Amino acid sequence: MSGSKTFTVMAGVAAAPAVGVLAGLAGVATAATSVVSMTGRAFEAYQERRRREKEAAKQREQAIQQKIAQIRAGTSSSSGPARIPVELPEHTGASQMNPAAASDVHRRVQGLRSRLPNIRAEYQTLINQQLLNAQNVQQALQRTEEALNANDLTAAQTYLQALDDARIQVIQKVRAQWTAQIEYIQERLEELQIRLPQAIYQQIQTNIDEVSNNWQQLSQADIETLHHLLNEVAAQTDQIQEVAENLAASWSQAGYVAKVLQIDDGDVVIEIETHEGANTQMRVQFSGQQIELEGPRDQEGVASCAERTMAVMRLFQEQGYQLEFSKWNGELVPEEMRSLAPVALPASSDTSIKTPQPSQSQPSQSQPSPRRLEGQGY
Repeated sequence: MSGSKTFTVMAGVAAAPAVGVLAGLAGVATAATSVVSMTGRAFEAYQERRRREKEAAKQREQAIQQKIAQIRAGTSSSSGPARIPVELPEHTGASQMNPAAASDVHRRVQGLRSRLPNIRAEYQTLINQQLLNAQNVQQALQRTEEALNANDLTAAQTYLQALDDARIQVIQKVRAQWTAQIEYIQERLEELQIRLPQAIYQQIQTNIDEVSNNWQQLSQADIETLHHLLNEVAAQTDQIQEVAENLAASWSQAGYVAKVLQIDDGDVVIEIETHEGANTQMRVQFSGQQIELEGPRDQEGVASCAERTMAVMRLFQEQGYQLEFSKWNGELVPEEMRSLAPVALPASSDTSIKTPQPSQSQPSQSQPSPRRLEGQGY
């Protein structure tokens, strides 16, 4: 276990999803790694894990969709009716004016009349989005047109102001709905923050800030895309955590005390008590591409230590993973050494892994510490 070793993950762990700018989020997907040559117990463990991952993903998606529906229902009920009505005012008719004022009024009426088709189109869009009451809008526009035909600027402006008041209410309602959904996305990201690499966290935060600042152009599809991205990285954190736990279990199976120590910039670090006064650490990369081992170099026993590490990693592979020994103390491992299959070592090397057993002759004697198995060359 001494020195540093790097294992490339060939299969059994999905690659981390790519995180791009908002425009590219629709294409986000976890790259599935092919199962190269798993058989027997390893393949069964892999299949069972994939089944559990798919079920967890399904449950996560159902919970999120339910939450989105609750948010949309809540913001709709708290911000008034589904379709905002246009409050039409009473009007008593045009007032008298002098010729100069009448000329100015006529000019302004002509200006409003030329803009009326664009005004109709703007409010038709809000009707199509089921945000305004269609009957009220059509009535207000009809009265506006009648007032303009009668050269009644005051009446036309009054009806247009009623339409604008309704439009402002719509904007406030839409903003409240998007704000509530964006806040939910932000909550999900903050829950994941401690488990994500800082770069990925910052990129997703940038994406959230972008949609928050441009909520007028948002669609529900944009919101769904952000949730999909968070689902992908959440699944990756779960998978990497399980890899680390399975790795620690493999060390425990070999007779060592091992535990998940911490999460460091998305990577999960485990610690194994392999030496007196100095432990071995292994890092499972968030990307799912590598597992790195770092042991105390001053206690390095090259051949025997390497083979003991390989034996533990073979136990780990039985849990549905496939690895390749790729680096040793920073140097690329020769092709013939990359397989984790047992290798021939000098006869003097003790390559067994022995789980400490209580003494048979002295039952009251304490067991040897699994921190260091004496006589094994650690």
